[in-house]
Amino acid sequence: MKRIVLLSIIILVSCRMNAQNTTNSPSSMFGLGDLSTGEGGLYAGMGGVSMALRSSNFLSTANPASLTGIGSQKILFNVGVMGAIKEYTQSNTSSTSFVGNVSNAAIGFRILPKWYGAVSLSPVSSVGYSIKLDQEVEGSPGSTISSQFEGEGGISKISFSNAFMLTKRLSAGVNLSYITGDVTQKELQGSATIQEKSEKRAVYADFGLQYHYSLSRDRSVTLGAVYGYSQRLAQDNSITVSSSSSNEYIDEEQRSVKQYLPAFYGFGAAYSSLRWIATAEYKYMDWSKMKSVQSGIRYDNQHKISLGASYTVGNVYKLPKQIMLGAGYYDSYVVIKNEKPQNFYVSAGMAFTMQNSSTVSFGVKYNDQFNVSASTQKERMFSLFLNVAFSERSYRFKLK
Repeated sequence: MKRIVLLSIIILVSCRMNAQNTTNSPSSMFGLGDLSTGEGGLYAGMGGVSMALRSSNFLSTANPASLTGIGSQKILFNVGVMGAIKEYTQSNTSSTSFVGNVSNAAIGFRILPKWYGAVSLSPVSSVGYSIKLDQEVEGSPGSTISSQFEGEGGISKISFSNAFMLTKRLSAGVNLSYITGDVTQKELQGSATIQEKSEKRAVYADFGLQYHYSLSRDRSVTLGAVYGYSQRLAQDNSITVSSSSSNEYIDEEQRSVKQYLPAFYGFGAAYSSLRWIATAEYKYMDWSKMKSVQSGIRYDNQHKISLGASYTVGNVYKLPKQIMLGAGYYDSYVVIKNEKPQNFYVSAGMAFTMQNSSTVSFGVKYNDQFNVSASTQKERMFSLFLNVAFSERSYRFKLK
């Protein structure tokens, strides 16, 4: 019971932290900001793969159908945190920053013999940047004025996930989510400050399927698929203009620029044996409903490919240890002056099963970009992930 209280406290803290930034990228000023790539769970070292993985010892709501893998007498708890060092390079000038936040928090259990559920909190996107520009004053050659552009905030989701075992091999699931967050953007020029604030929210659902086939007692193949529709975000926007020199202050509502969560679909496959797990997946995100009102900025559809593998060393039945590797590719949904950055990453990690059946996992990830010109900002990132998963016997909740 102490673990339940502990996790409840962590989730409450997470709710207060979810607006903290996980980015310091200038490109996060566009669209919804920098998107969460889904790492942070037990298999963070495998590069965030999730669609075709299932286990009795971890929770993943990326494909809600995987919840049917939870043991019938277990209540599972997952908590993860991340930190990242980011390097930004443009025109031979570099800068670095450190960001960090809670990456996931979830509770999952069997509700009825063929119905499983989970409650989770996770980030959707993050905004964080600070840019200083010196611009020449029109009509005054040689004179410049400095402008400071700042932004912070993000979007998170609280989800109630449901999974149903349709047959012995086939499971279906749905995530019912409330998405909320706010983004604040400022422009400071001389004594004048212009602040725009947007509070965003939506009710959303996405779906998953998994087909699990046992080849033998210790070998199996799992196929997974996910789908989500495009959903418009409701927004309450306001703009505040103030001047420290004249004590003037204007606060008014601002007309919303329509923003949407993208439609997506994906599929993956995994092979599992007593010691090995190998998996691959593909995801497509459709941003066609997002329109830009900024010159030189447009939004394009995304593709993501992920590969992952793990190997269990030592005794597979008593305190096993897993070594994990992953790699992947994805492109940006923000196109700046017809340049669309391409991203690749590699990851590694280890998971340790403790005496109390808890699992502690560590993951590291290196992310780099290509297809970026020297005049456009290039980003590199080194990330660290820590995840703790533990369980309680479900009879304490009198589940049947």
